[in-house]
Amino acid sequence: MKYIIINKWQLKDSKCKPHYYLKEVVESLEIANAKLKAYQTIEEDKNDNYFVVPFNEEALLLTEEVA
Repeated sequence: MKYIIINKWQLKDSKCKPHYYLKEVVESLEIANAKLKAYQTIEEDKNDNYFVVPFNEEALLLTEEVA
């Protein structure tokens, strides 16, 4: 299974909506966890958070806007 590393950026103590960015798609959970740790280590902006999400290519749905 593939995994997506997502970057969520949102000002701390703010009501503004968060912004989500796709950082990377990786082939295994071990690689995803290693890269997640690396991103969290080098990131200096306290407004950034990183997450690993399972990614099933067969279940990928595109909106009309993207398609």
